[in-house]
Amino acid sequence: MDKKIRIVSLFSGIGGFELGINNSELKGDVVFASEIDKYAQLSYLSNFKNHNLNGDITIISEKDIPDHDLLVAGFPCQAFSIAGKQKGFDDTRGTLFFDVARILKEKQPKYILLENVKNLVAHDSGNTFKVIINRLNELGYTVDFTIINSVEAGLPQNRERTFIVGVLDGNIEEEKFDKRNNKIKKMKSEFEYNGFVFFDTLSYQNSQMYIKDIIHTEKSERYLITNNALIEFLKENYFQDNITSNKIIKLFDLPRDVWNDLERQRRVYSVNGISPTILSRSDTTKIYINNEETSYIRKFTPKENFKLQGFSDDFICNIENCKLISMTQQYKQAGNAVSPPVITGIINHLKKHMEEF
Repeated sequence: MDKKIRIVSLFSGIGGFELGINNSELKGDVVFASEIDKYAQLSYLSNFKNHNLNGDITIISEKDIPDHDLLVAGFPCQAFSIAGKQKGFDDTRGTLFFDVARILKEKQPKYILLENVKNLVAHDSGNTFKVIINRLNELGYTVDFTIINSVEAGLPQNRERTFIVGVLDGNIEEEKFDKRNNKIKKMKSEFEYNGFVFFDTLSYQNSQMYIKDIIHTEKSERYLITNNALIEFLKENYFQDNITSNKIIKLFDLPRDVWNDLERQRRVYSVNGISPTILSRSDTTKIYINNEETSYIRKFTPKENFKLQGFSDDFICNIENCKLISMTQQYKQAGNAVSPPVITGIINHLKKHMEEF
């Protein structure tokens, strides 16, 4: 029987990493988790009741963290005020990455998986990212990094995120590649770091989904985008919508005299494509529904936003059933989450590098 891996989860949110790991081939126990947002905590506990969930990691001593084999974290990106000054470990002091680093320094888990926004690699002309990679190397980790789009894992959403994987005292490889992103490819060729090839050999075999696969079909007034001018606009205009693609398909922009809002909020998309990146707010993607009876425009429901991220129906139901979590909080939580199917693919690939699990 395979040995169970011990996992620590930082900045856990609602548990996207945890669900992704649960759905993977890796058998593990979360021995410690940390999340500061009280509503995210409620959602997390609605699905993971025995994960030793704690609050603010900045006030928890690294010595109090249980021993573990894998650390995962979707740490928030912040400016490093003295980044690039070559002060080693202290370069990250005052940022939330420092809390990741101090735990790695104390506990030295064998494996790490970190997630952040796409722009992390470009922040401060790349200096922030280089400080992070240098610190991980300084702590003994051989690393690889890339930008993965959630659509690669079959999800109906264009969502690019930076991922970093590390192995303590791992083998260092001289040649470094990146098939996904030219900026990353250029950085790897110009930036000296201790790395190995991991993400270039990662591929997903998931079936591609489209918006139409995750939306409910009943018409709900609560999510309609409508007024008298818009109703007339839809009566007078028919929009061809029969091309299926794993790309964003914008059908049209609502005229400002029909819907007086920011340009981004007047964009309407086809259900036969994928969604733009969902955000942590309720003014989410607008879609065009056209059938024999009527045509209308509505925004995604909170449940649909969770499904765009790849959360299961049971997982979502547990959150919905918690009366203290409002729709506004659900939109926020979906927008802030990592996509579990993306994590599942990474963890399955990482398992191939693990001899002991």
